[in-house]
Amino acid sequence: MARTERERWTPAKKEIWITSGAVTLPFILFLVFLAFMTSLVVSSENLQLENAVERAFSDVLVALQQGEESVPVTMHDRNVLGFGYYTHTGSPIYTWGNAYRILPFSAFNDNSGLSDTMISFNKDTGVIECMRYAQSITFDLDNIFRRSGDLLLEMPDIIYLSFDASSFMERISAVRIVAALSIAAVFVIYIIIMKILIDNRKIREKMRKQENLVSLGEAARTLTHEIKNPLSAIAIQLAILKREVSEDVLPDVMIIDQEAERLRKLTNRVSEFLRNPLGQPEVLNLIDEINALLPVFHGNVKMIDAACGEVLVLFDKDKLRSVLENLIKNAVEACEGTDVDVEVEVTFSDRKCHIFVRDRGCGISAEDQKRIFDPFFTTKIYGSGIGLSICSQFVKAAGGTLRLYPRSGGGTVAEAVLPHYTE
Repeated sequence: MARTERERWTPAKKEIWITSGAVTLPFILFLVFLAFMTSLVVSSENLQLENAVERAFSDVLVALQQGEESVPVTMHDRNVLGFGYYTHTGSPIYTWGNAYRILPFSAFNDNSGLSDTMISFNKDTGVIECMRYAQSITFDLDNIFRRSGDLLLEMPDIIYLSFDASSFMERISAVRIVAALSIAAVFVIYIIIMKILIDNRKIREKMRKQENLVSLGEAARTLTHEIKNPLSAIAIQLAILKREVSEDVLPDVMIIDQEAERLRKLTNRVSEFLRNPLGQPEVLNLIDEINALLPVFHGNVKMIDAACGEVLVLFDKDKLRSVLENLIKNAVEACEGTDVDVEVEVTFSDRKCHIFVRDRGCGISAEDQKRIFDPFFTTKIYGSGIGLSICSQFVKAAGGTLRLYPRSGGGTVAEAVLPHYTE
C-alpha cells in the first residue's frame, strides 16, 4: 500500500502541487486582506454616518434653544431635510422642513447603531429618517416650547429628523464597487497565471517527449542499420540451408526463416517511422481505398455504406493503405477469442472526413489510452508497438488527427479525421 502511494506521488505531481500552492496561497491571502480592508472602510463610513446623524440631532436642538431663526442655518449645515416634534400617536406638535404630517411608525425599525433611535432608509434618494422618544432628551422648556410670548407648545413624545446621507451612501457604494472590481481582477490574474503555468508544463512535457523521440530515433536508426547487415547474411545462409538440409530438418529451418522475416519487417517499419511521413500525396477516394483493402481480412469485417458517393483526401497512397491496414488489423486482433465483428464507416461533415473503425474486442483501458501512440508501447505479446505511432505520424502529416476511445457497449473505436480535398 505504501509503495502504491509513493508511485502515485510522482515528481510531476509534486511539482503541480507545489507550484499551484505557491500561486494560490498568496492570492487567497490577498483576497482575505482585501475583504478585511473593505469591511473596515465600510464600517468606518457607517460610523461616520451615525456620528453625523447624532450631531445633527444635537445641533438642531441647540439651535432651537438659541432661537427659532437659527434652525434653517443649522439644518442646512448638517444636511437636515426635516425636523419635528410629535405626540405618541404620531400627530405633529411642531415641524420644520420636510417633516410628516402624521408619523408613519411602520416605516421605522430598530436596526440602527444609535442608542434609542429608530431609522428608515430610502436607497433611491439616500435619505435617512430617524425618530427618538423624547424621554431620553433633556429640554430647556422655556426656550424650545415657547414660540412667542403667550404660545406654549405641549411636551413632545417623539423627535423626528430626516437626514441627507447620499454622500455617505455614494462613498460606501464606491468602496464596494472598487472591492468587487479588485476581486474580479485578482481572479482574472490568478486564472491567467494558472493557465500560463499549465501551458508551460504542457510545453515542457511536449519538449521532453520530442527530445525522447529524437534520442529514440537516433538509437533506432543506428539499431536498424546494424540489424540489417546480419539479417542479409542470415538470409543468404538460410537460402543455402533450404536446399541442403533434409526434409526432417526443413521445418526447423523454416522457423528460423520466419523469425528472420519478422525481424526484417520490424526494421522496415522502424525505418518507415523515421522517414518523412508526408510521402508523395495524391488525391484518393477513401471509399475505394477501403473497399480494395477489406478482402484481405477474414471474418466479419464490413464497410457501412456511405451516403456520399466519394470522399476525397490528399494522402500518399501507400501510407494511407498502411494507416487503414493497421487500424483494421488492430480491430481484428482485438477480437481474438471471440467472433470477429469489425465495421468501417466513412462520414463527411464540416469539410472533414471521418474514418471510424469499430470493434467488439477487449477494449482499451484509460491508462493505456494515454500511451497508446507512444513508440514501442504495446499490450500485445507479439506486437512491436510501432504501428499506431506510424499511423499517427502519417495522419498528422496530412493535417488530420487520430484517436482511440472506448466504444459504447464494449470494444474500441479508432477515429481518423482528415481534411476533405477540394480543387
